[in-house]
Amino acid sequence: MANFWVSLPNNSILTGLMKKKNTLIVILSVLLPLLVLAQKKPKKVRDSTKNLKITALPVVFYTPETALGFGGLGLATFRLNNEPKSTRPSSVQLGVSYTTKNQLLIFAPYEIYKDEERWRIVGELGYYKFFYNFFGLGIDSNEDDEEVYEVDFPRVRLNVLREIFPRFSLGLGYEYDRFSNLQIVENGTLDNTVVAGKRDGTVSNLGVLAFYDTRDNIFFPTKGWFLQGNLFTSSKLIGASFNYTKFELDSRFYQKVGKKQVLAVNLFLANSSKNTPFYDLYYLGTKRTRGFANRRFQDNAELSFVTEYRFPIKGRFGGAVFGSTGTVAPDLGKTFSSKYRNAAGLGLRYLVNKRDGVRIRVDYGLTNEGGNFYFTIKEAF
Repeated sequence: MANFWVSLPNNSILTGLMKKKNTLIVILSVLLPLLVLAQKKPKKVRDSTKNLKITALPVVFYTPETALGFGGLGLATFRLNNEPKSTRPSSVQLGVSYTTKNQLLIFAPYEIYKDEERWRIVGELGYYKFFYNFFGLGIDSNEDDEEVYEVDFPRVRLNVLREIFPRFSLGLGYEYDRFSNLQIVENGTLDNTVVAGKRDGTVSNLGVLAFYDTRDNIFFPTKGWFLQGNLFTSSKLIGASFNYTKFELDSRFYQKVGKKQVLAVNLFLANSSKNTPFYDLYYLGTKRTRGFANRRFQDNAELSFVTEYRFPIKGRFGGAVFGSTGTVAPDLGKTFSSKYRNAAGLGLRYLVNKRDGVRIRVDYGLTNEGGNFYFTIKEAF
């Protein structure tokens, strides 16, 4: 499921402040009011759902590209009627953010469980009017070639899976993005790179999914496996502007290593064919590879690995230490011989929903090019 996160580029004001004496004051002045707000008891509602709990908090950020940004982020967890308490809760996340440069993000990821988890419906609805980074293609792209392009698009993600064996499900998926008002720098890095999608276009993909899940909790797993494989194809027959295919394998493992400590690992590999539009390429700088500037290295294939150690601090507070390595390449075969880029970081957690284990996540990831700051609800994986 998608998560809202604010990544501040390494040339941003906040990242610069992190190198100064008043770093702690700046961070705490933003975080403490949010944590105080989060300590209020989640609202309980009795209606067509069971045990509805809502967590809501404001979001404020600043980068040179966006100027001042502000909005709100919320998460609702619940169980549908006739669903026993022993089943996993469904969830709907809502985020709205606006910047003083007239950029807008509206997104609502969701994960619904029905019929004692035999049906799983996962996806996202959203609308984005935002900027994205482009540095060129490949693992050797130059940091100095960074430029920003702007684009508007509505987004639809819908995956419907049915359990056919215990913990194993199969299903169908659909992806839709309608890109418009694409603005790129004339004769810039993107304009001079041979890649599909430099004009407005539509991504419309159909796919099949296989899913295996033995996690003990979807928000804060302490043991079990999560394995998901996707195969999507794009075609003009379903309204797409491009013809391409892509494959993803997302594998995660969780293990208690102490009374309340958890070791979590994530191996991700993916490959897309030629004619993949540049905004649908794989890249380092996601929630898996925290620390890199968003879309810092991108290409048709990705292979990445991250390890995270999660531990309690006191009361509702917890911490995390994480490290990752990853690469991108023109195809999956080349990722095994490609150069790898490393990142590491620290995180702070605050438990806002004891019943379901939902946490606020604050991370700082570091690479040899600088660092990035992340703030969102739920663990990275």
